[in-house]
Amino acid sequence: MEFESTLFVVMCWKRAPFLRIIVPLVAGIILQLYTPLYPALYFALAGSCIAAVLAFRYLPLQWRFTAAWLPGTFIFILICCCGGLLLHKADLRHSKGFYGYSSTNDTPLYLLRINEPPQETPRSFKTIAQVVAVHRLGEWMPVKGYLLLYTGKDSGSQVLRYGDELIVRKRPETVKFNGNPGAFDYQQFLVRQQVYQQLYLRPQDFYRLPNNRGQPVQQLLLQAKEYCLSNLKKYIGNGPEAGMAEALLIGYRQDLDREVVRSYSNTGIVHVIAISGMHLAMLYGTLLWLLQWLPVHRWINITKAVIVLLVLWGFALLTGASASVLRSAVMFTGITIGRFILYRHSSIYNTLAASATMLLCFNPYLVADAGFQLSYLAVLGILLFYQPVYQLLQCKYRWADWLWQMISVSLAAQISTTPVSLFYFHQFPNYFLPANLLAVPLSTLIIYGEVILLFIAPFGGAAVWLGKTLKYLIFLMNSCVGWIGELPGALIRNIHCSLAQTLLLYLLIAGLALWLLVKFRPGLWTGLFCTWAFLIVRVHRIMICRQQCSLIVYNVPAYTAIDCVKGNNVQFAGNDSVWQLPVAQQLLNARSDLRVQTGSIATFQRYGRFLSFQGKKLLIIDSMLPRRLPPEKFRTNYILLTCNPPVSIHRVSDFYTFDTLILATSNSSWRIRKWKSECEMMRIRYYSIGEQGAFVLKLR
Repeated sequence: MEFESTLFVVMCWKRAPFLRIIVPLVAGIILQLYTPLYPALYFALAGSCIAAVLAFRYLPLQWRFTAAWLPGTFIFILICCCGGLLLHKADLRHSKGFYGYSSTNDTPLYLLRINEPPQETPRSFKTIAQVVAVHRLGEWMPVKGYLLLYTGKDSGSQVLRYGDELIVRKRPETVKFNGNPGAFDYQQFLVRQQVYQQLYLRPQDFYRLPNNRGQPVQQLLLQAKEYCLSNLKKYIGNGPEAGMAEALLIGYRQDLDREVVRSYSNTGIVHVIAISGMHLAMLYGTLLWLLQWLPVHRWINITKAVIVLLVLWGFALLTGASASVLRSAVMFTGITIGRFILYRHSSIYNTLAASATMLLCFNPYLVADAGFQLSYLAVLGILLFYQPVYQLLQCKYRWADWLWQMISVSLAAQISTTPVSLFYFHQFPNYFLPANLLAVPLSTLIIYGEVILLFIAPFGGAAVWLGKTLKYLIFLMNSCVGWIGELPGALIRNIHCSLAQTLLLYLLIAGLALWLLVKFRPGLWTGLFCTWAFLIVRVHRIMICRQQCSLIVYNVPAYTAIDCVKGNNVQFAGNDSVWQLPVAQQLLNARSDLRVQTGSIATFQRYGRFLSFQGKKLLIIDSMLPRRLPPEKFRTNYILLTCNPPVSIHRVSDFYTFDTLILATSNSSWRIRKWKSECEMMRIRYYSIGEQGAFVLKLR
């Protein structure tokens, strides 16, 4: 039995050749992502592997038979090298035409092109701009690169459109990570989008050229999106129902209500309001049903394939081409070509691996995209576990069988996506099954209704009634999901799963699956080993948290926020009003990451603007210093300058003796520059939170 199960696994592996490519390709990309290597090393290693494979053919037959595994190993390493080179090549900073290498000491002129419609934020408009050229040495030099562009609401940005070109005389700034413990690394997120710098523009900083340089296809897609949005708002309204309708149909999330998003997140069905593979599967099935009346003929089948592919890719581009949508589009493209043009049906596992390989070759940064990971893991889980779960229960009635099928799909997808979800989101929705059973059918009905609404929108009367019906259906779905999300025990929060624990969970799932599904006994031992390893990692992390001791000055604009952490307890020092603001979530995330809760610490003492912790003293200066000098300087370890105090470093040094000066982000940029210049002249050690991130002092 064990031999048969091993043979089954080997046969499945051989029938999906792209599986043997995607594994080393992903390994090479991840290696380059976290431990960057020089391209010369990859080329040398790849050349050695090619030479070794060629030389292997000339070895004696006996040696080739004994070491038959060697060529496969060399090819594995070769593909790993290709993955690393792909990621290195994808980084525009390694390109000779990158705009960052074209600037001079003077502030240059940049020619920018708006790459997407500006989005409104509370204080500004935000968009991505392509850097087309830089004016240097009296001429325009073509360059590559993208910027995160902000324009104030009083700077005419409300009239900016996709394709507009701007001439800008302002030096871009590097996007910085705030450095708060447990915070989302927005800098790395933008790097993976090929955006490395940002630019804040005022009216006098730019000039808009009269001609629009947008691509015609993209202009057409934007017009189609605008048609959808305007008609949905016209017939459904401007409330939360319209925002949900926009998200369901075309993935437009700007008008989504925050409470609605929180409800869907708490119930584990946020995939419903994000354009995913489910939407493309519905579209693909609908297209096949609409085209089934056409006769079977080679040229007609080619026409079918062209129609299906045009609609699929048009919808994918219309919705923003997220990772999950691209995955589905590539998969259905392969299936369509095989079915209607080549008349072949390949292994679904091979198609899945082939689509991932193509997308990673196009954009290797997708390997670190949560949507990309969850999308492929969900499909893989359904392929592997749906049938075994479905066969656990036999239902006599059709409605019961249909219900059990939906439950089986949800369970299969949840098995494969739970470890990654815990790693990224640190929570588990207990009621994901009833929420899925309610939201998926309703959302499917709503999506089809919206498509019909857009077709009949020019006729008015029927569209009004259909719009009202859809509004009530969306209201019903939102209300039911909100009610499920508020039930007791709906969500388990603060689940911390490290990268090592996530990998161990997947090894555990793989081992148990091999043991239960194909009777592969080593899978059981693998699962038991991973369980023990997981517990050891967990206990180790708990012991580290119990022994931690640190002082943290958070990177919070306009406010002072300090945490003193010892073991599992934390005490706060700073502006209490910060807890009433949205930025308080960053502090809560940090405490969750550190596994601490508010409690008394014996070594913590606070006297006004002075605090002492574990033998270290911190003085907070947020106002003007006294006019008279003290008879003796006060000794402290750290001084925090916050809330823009009108002081000079010379004056501070007259009052205090200190080791390090900490400059908070609540100070104005010009004052921080002035203080830094004074510190450098006086050779005083300083730490700028705005540039270096949150100040974290380890005291143990």
